[in-house]
Amino acid sequence: MNTLLVIAHGSRLKESNEEIIKFAKSIKDLSDDSFDVKYAYLELAEPSIFESLDSCIKNNPSGKIKILPYFLAKGKHVKVDIPNEIDKIKELYKNANIEVLPHLGKIDGLAQLIINNYALNEK
Repeated sequence: MNTLLVIAHGSRLKESNEEIIKFAKSIKDLSDDSFDVKYAYLELAEPSIFESLDSCIKNNPSGKIKILPYFLAKGKHVKVDIPNEIDKIKELYKNANIEVLPHLGKIDGLAQLIINNYALNEK
């Protein structure tokens, strides 16, 4: 089974980290069960990116892992920090099938989603 791994920054605030857990669960609930959904944090919370990737690979060595960086902009975390964590796991698992998806801010239709959800286009 393939896995979607949602990677967020992580926070010292429990409620913030719980939002990511709920977000991952909502994706799983809406999916057709053709893939699993997991989450990880870059820092300040667990599981770490390394821990989640390690678990995904150990539980399903032949599965593909698609990583969704839960970030609006392509800053240092998206450009450097997340790839560095992925490189660490690839050193351990040379054949790991990992694909990094565009970060959240690059998702097609995001602007329209904001308009639709906040009724900014009311007449």
